[in-house]
Amino acid sequence: MAVETVQFLGQRKTADYIQAAEIAKTLKFSVGYLQKVIQTLSKHGVVECKRGRIGGVRIRAKTVTLLDLWKVTCGELNYADPPLTIMKGPLKAFSDAMGKIVIHKKK
Repeated sequence: MAVETVQFLGQRKTADYIQAAEIAKTLKFSVGYLQKVIQTLSKHGVVECKRGRIGGVRIRAKTVTLLDLWKVTCGELNYADPPLTIMKGPLKAFSDAMGKIVIHKKK
């Protein structure tokens, strides 16, 4: 949901605020759950929110990678000291790969 929301906001031609209800309707998401995702994204500086009748949400970050969204929604990847030592290499490779996937880049 976070990935699709950031992609949707990034593909808009305008940087105006958009209501969460409109995003939810377009992407076929639950408004209540989307608001929780937006709140999390806002807390981590990915999006910015404005209250009121002409408020809503818009993208704030200049660049957002898949790794950024992973960290915001799932927490840090502990590849330096994983529970299973054998996972150190795969987790590092996974983290590196996600860091290269750009979800949004400000034009």
